[in-house]
Amino acid sequence: MNRHMKTLLIAVPFIALLVVALLMYDALHQEHAPDNMVAFTEAPVDTAPDPASDGPTEAETREIIPDFALLDADGNTRQISEFFDKPIILNFWATWCPSCVRETAYFETLYQEQGDHIHIMKINLLDGQRETLAGVESFMYENGYTFPLYFDVSGAAAFGVRGIPITYFIEAGGHPVAMAQGPLNAETLRQGLEMIGF
Repeated sequence: MNRHMKTLLIAVPFIALLVVALLMYDALHQEHAPDNMVAFTEAPVDTAPDPASDGPTEAETREIIPDFALLDADGNTRQISEFFDKPIILNFWATWCPSCVRETAYFETLYQEQGDHIHIMKINLLDGQRETLAGVESFMYENGYTFPLYFDVSGAAAFGVRGIPITYFIEAGGHPVAMAQGPLNAETLRQGLEMIGF
C-alpha cells in the first residue's frame, strides 16, 4: 500500500470524527447556551422637577428606549412608541443568520402563550439582496410561524446593533430592562420575561 493511501485511510476517519464532534458541540451549545443576559442599570434622564412637588416621579426619571420607525407586514410605517402600552420583547434578526433561525421557534411558542399580554416584535433586517421580502414570507409560511412580522427602517441604527440576533426586554412605557446578545434558548427567554414582570 503506498504512502498516500495510508495517509488517506488515517485522515478520513479523523475528519469524520471532527465533523461529528463539531455538530454535537453546536447542538449542545444551543441547548445549554451560556447566560448572555445583561441587565440595564437605571440611568436618570434630565427632568426638571415640578416646583410644586417634591421632585420628579420615578416614571419621569426612568430611561426610555429611542423611538424609531418600522414597517409592519402590510407596509405601514409604525413607531415603536405605539407599542409602549405593553411590555415588549424586541428582537433583531434575519433568515440568513443560523442562530436567528434556531431561536425563532422559542419566540413563536412565547407568542402563542403570551401574545395577548406582551408585544413579541421580531424586526427583520430586510435589505432586498441577502434578505428579501419573498424569502422572509416563505420562511414564515414553511415553518408555520404566526407572530407579527416587522421590518427595520431605523431601529437597528437607533440601538447601535452591530450583530444579530440581539434581543431587548422592555417594560410597558418603553423602559429597557435587559438585553441578550446572541442566540436565546427557552430558559434565557423566560429569564428575560421574568425581568419585565412575567
